[in-house]
Amino acid sequence: MRCFALDPGAAIDDKLSDPPSTRSGQSPHEGEFLSPEALPAAVADAARTNGWRAGLAVQSAHWDHFVTSHPEALLASIRSLPGEAFVEIPSLLVAVNYLQHVISSDDPRRFHDIALAEGGRADDESEPLDVMINSAGRTAGYRTSGRLADAVRSARQGRRILNEVTAAERAERQMELPHLLLQWGRSFEVADVGGVLEYEEAWELSNLTGQPLIARRAAASLAWLHAAHGRLNEAETWIARGRQITTIGSRYDAPLHLAAALVAIDRHDIDSIPGHLADLSTVPIGEYWAAETWVRAWAARTEPDIVQVETLLEAQRLSQPETLRRSGAFARYLAAAYDRLATIRGRNTTPVERDSDPSAFAHLMSALSAYRAGSMHAALDEAARALQEDRGPRLQSAAKLLAAAARLSLGRSEAAATSFTTAHAIIEIERLYSSYSIIAPAHLRELSESTGLPVHESADPAGLSATTGPTLASLSRRERQVLVHLASDLSLQAIADTLFVSKNTVKTTTSSLYRKLGVNSRQAAADIAQRAGIA
Repeated sequence: MRCFALDPGAAIDDKLSDPPSTRSGQSPHEGEFLSPEALPAAVADAARTNGWRAGLAVQSAHWDHFVTSHPEALLASIRSLPGEAFVEIPSLLVAVNYLQHVISSDDPRRFHDIALAEGGRADDESEPLDVMINSAGRTAGYRTSGRLADAVRSARQGRRILNEVTAAERAERQMELPHLLLQWGRSFEVADVGGVLEYEEAWELSNLTGQPLIARRAAASLAWLHAAHGRLNEAETWIARGRQITTIGSRYDAPLHLAAALVAIDRHDIDSIPGHLADLSTVPIGEYWAAETWVRAWAARTEPDIVQVETLLEAQRLSQPETLRRSGAFARYLAAAYDRLATIRGRNTTPVERDSDPSAFAHLMSALSAYRAGSMHAALDEAARALQEDRGPRLQSAAKLLAAAARLSLGRSEAAATSFTTAHAIIEIERLYSSYSIIAPAHLRELSESTGLPVHESADPAGLSATTGPTLASLSRRERQVLVHLASDLSLQAIADTLFVSKNTVKTTTSSLYRKLGVNSRQAAADIAQRAGIA
């Protein structure tokens, strides 16, 4: 069993042919091995000279030979690898755990069960570092296989142990802690239950212990996490911090570029978006595949851009595990991307595979759907539920805007103004201007005029006419009834007879809905009704 084979999330290339050693530049030939005493230094030298993968290859070549006879040499050699190796292959931490148990004469077959409900030794029978290391390795494996509940459980277990260790124990293990914290934070992030605290601690400790790659990765993760929830000012701070750290390579910069692109989209900084997306194309996307699709959906400006996002979504549907597509932040990003494309295309949102849960985002999507369908009472109810469960500026501003527009439609002008004033304050503090596009332009104008609060240029950041859904929501009940019949073959008089109104009323109502839809013909209005699925 090679140590790199323990990696639960991303396998290292088994074809590390001719890995250089410390002196000859080649790995040991079959039957030729370094002495146990020389192995740690040889691994460290190879890593310094040719990169950590070369050092790992030297260590791996000795695994089977030393795993039973000299496990302490293997353990020392793994610990001589730089921090980058542990970021790339989290399960190296599990290998460390395994070797520690071999050295302590524990039954190595039981190390997999440590601190887990399935069996094995209980937490209080294991060393704290053992429990934390095992937690980090397991949470990465659970997370990448889509078992987010298990990933969170394992991460919380490690986090709890870290909180309980003494200051002296924490100081003694400060080199390992940034790696553990990154894995826990990522699991909390993708499960939508936190992550900020762990990333911040990883940032502080990695700077303290001289591990720049970990520090840059922590900053990038924080930048994205804040941007995704609409905390754009915080996101900008972490983008700047991450970029100030110079490291070799940019393998973990995907969240940094995603954050920069999303901030530009939210603030309608159209000119800088292509550059950020170009930067994103130069780095591995890894676990940020769903986030990339969401960002690219909002940045889409041309038909080729839109087709690219649609292609991405289809590829992900075929390649990503269903458990990932239906869970946590992955499901949220995909739902937002589908909704964006549906809005651009002027049709109903495609149902998204998602586990049933009472998440704030799920309530927000229900509120948006109800608003677009003209069910304002339902929109208010769902928006209120979303507001109870999430305090992020992105969701808060959207839910408040939907509540304001729904109340306006119901004739509750004073309550609408109160909701809009709150939403406006949130948006202007963060300059989260993209939120304004969630409601109909007519509602936005009326709310702005009634409160005297100016709004940032409300043109869609993608430069597209993507307002069909919200615009339909601004129609009155009578206008929606007439629109449905305009898509039929009925004459105006026949429509009037069907609705029990005069022909002049139909004409007046038709003129009003033409104005709101931005069209000047019956056919154009009928096309919108058909694309939206209401005719």
